[in-house]
Amino acid sequence: MRTLDGARVLLLEDEFLIALDAEQILHELGAREVETTSTLSEAEERAQVGRYDVALLDVNVNGQMSFGLADFLRSRGVPVVFATGYELRDRALGIDPALCVSKPYTSERLGQALHAALENSRP
Repeated sequence: MRTLDGARVLLLEDEFLIALDAEQILHELGAREVETTSTLSEAEERAQVGRYDVALLDVNVNGQMSFGLADFLRSRGVPVVFATGYELRDRALGIDPALCVSKPYTSERLGQALHAALENSRP
């Protein structure tokens, strides 16, 4: 499954090994470019100037939540998938469970979530 067919991806992940695994999976899914950040402030800076087709954001990055960054990216037309080690199925937070993957995640599950995010963002 090549869900990302040439996409540019912003990856926010504060755990080094998980970030490496995610990068590999994203490339296997067809991402052309994966820009990895490990802090919320770095990701916010990149989001201001970068052009991305989709973002994969860790929900809790060193105690900071990434929901504000997700809102900013969405306002720029960038679909977002959340990654978390917690059960995050609360629609009250405005998160569609189809756009959330639990860590550690599989290539199949991440591919499904990214595909759903990209499909939901199409007019």
